[in-house]
Amino acid sequence: MKELCDFLREKRQLLFFLLFFEGSLCLIYGLYGLPWGPAGYTCLVTAVVTLGFLMAGFFRWERKRRQLLILKRQAEQSLETADLPKAETPLEKIYQEIIQDQEKRCQREQKESREKLVRSREYYTRWSHQIKTPIAAMELLLQEEPADVRALKRELLKTSQYVEMALSYQRMEGDGNDLVIQRYELRPVVMQAVKKVSPLLIHKHISFSAGDLSGEVLTDEKWLVFVLEQLLTNASKYTKEGGSVRIGKENGLLVLRDTGIGIRPEDLPRIFEWGYTGYNGRLDKRSTGVGLALVKQVMEMLGNKMEIRSVLGEGTEVFLDLRRTELEAE
Repeated sequence: MKELCDFLREKRQLLFFLLFFEGSLCLIYGLYGLPWGPAGYTCLVTAVVTLGFLMAGFFRWERKRRQLLILKRQAEQSLETADLPKAETPLEKIYQEIIQDQEKRCQREQKESREKLVRSREYYTRWSHQIKTPIAAMELLLQEEPADVRALKRELLKTSQYVEMALSYQRMEGDGNDLVIQRYELRPVVMQAVKKVSPLLIHKHISFSAGDLSGEVLTDEKWLVFVLEQLLTNASKYTKEGGSVRIGKENGLLVLRDTGIGIRPEDLPRIFEWGYTGYNGRLDKRSTGVGLALVKQVMEMLGNKMEIRSVLGEGTEVFLDLRRTELEAE
């Protein structure tokens, strides 16, 4: 009974029109004093035909309602829009198109979530193996008498960098970017990163020089220091003892140049891919393939561009375009 009431409620406009039509017909016949026979016959035929349409419509409506109830129960597990009843009106078709668009969006988000989960698992698996190395090295150094304090500081720095990398990775994956865009003097920001990485440079006797670092940059200090620290760490890692690293402004760009082993031409197009280690990363065996990908993502988040050029056996150049206007920051 409830289903019938719901159906009639949907068709109330048709029922009101039928009552209005038959009432108007009877009123006209009454005003003009016409015989009631034709009017009664017309009203009866109209009512019977309308009732037939309503009955047929009710059975179709009830069948569709049951299909939708079944789909509703199935939707708790999964729902394919192909299972929806065939649209009988243009309005129903629009509703189904909306549902299909939402389904595509959900599938896209699910795919992205799965990819992110797989990427996170791979990263933290590699990270857990990666961080064991400096920890094991510190344990061995502590067994020596007296302990090599400089070596301990280097291994502690590596551990700190791995932890900072994991925290930054987590913030980026969780969209918790917590940006604070302000104007900063470029030199102090660069020197923060250099100071953190200096034990690695000193240990390998890598000479460091700073060129023109004058002027201000509109950026987030914490994230820019993170970018520079990662790039300087890579430079120290892949530059042999006695090499050199230089950083400074050239033609409006901040350029980091080293005399390291360089990057193979076939690896250059893919160095910003998540999890891609390349030939150099395979040599290191502990590389996660996340560092440069994360750096690239941070630069995009800051609204800046970067480019890497390299010649195998000669060195690598990293170009950071830190030019940004106040309007873009807002």
